[in-house]
Amino acid sequence: MNRLPSAKRAAILTMLVDGFSMRSITRRDGVSINTVAKLLNDAGAAAKAYLNEHVRQIPDRRRIECSQTWAFSYPAAVRTGTAPPHTEDTWTFAAIDADSKLIVSCLVGDNSRKTNAVFVEDVRRRLKETPELATTGLRGSRNTGEKGSSNRHGHGGMSEPDSSPKMPSNSERRRLEKHVAMINLYALHYNYCRVHPSLSVTPAMAAGLDDDVRDTNWIVQLIDARAKKPNRPKTYRKRAAYSN
Repeated sequence: MNRLPSAKRAAILTMLVDGFSMRSITRRDGVSINTVAKLLNDAGAAAKAYLNEHVRQIPDRRRIECSQTWAFSYPAAVRTGTAPPHTEDTWTFAAIDADSKLIVSCLVGDNSRKTNAVFVEDVRRRLKETPELATTGLRGSRNTGEKGSSNRHGHGGMSEPDSSPKMPSNSERRRLEKHVAMINLYALHYNYCRVHPSLSVTPAMAAGLDDDVRDTNWIVQLIDARAKKPNRPKTYRKRAAYSN
């Protein structure tokens, strides 16, 4: 199967995390929209797997700020009219460590009690010690069993104005699966590839999870490591012998 060179794929991933839409990338680089869409899906899956495996056992007692952001997205069922009500309401949950600026956990879902509880529980499981958890940024924080702590922003934001990452929002009618893939890709890039201006290192380095500044070429390597090897036949048909 034909595949774009690694450098080309890395350049496309850089544009995606920088906020370029898929269609603007196709116009700029001359690649098909399907190629960009597949690369985004693959990157999102690789990012989710890496974050689930490596953003674990975070040491020390952490001050975690939780927030949520609304975005518009829709599944394929919307086109056929079989989607449930309020499908367009998609909420992105994010938990940020106030000291290392690490995205400890992110989740895309509805704003139900169950989703809030699942998100908070996932945050707890990634930390070695019970955190100081502020959930005032969650609309459903009363349903999570947490005592949300407030700060000078009054809405669950970070104490420093530049410490909270701006999670991607939907400026276009993006399919839900593309939105989820973009959130996972952004979280991986933010944690491991982007040097935080107030720390001079990446959040993963500040949290003690990594030693190097990564880049999108590294993300391409993660994608390739997960790619299925081509199926080869176990037996081969013998070539027929022809006589003159």
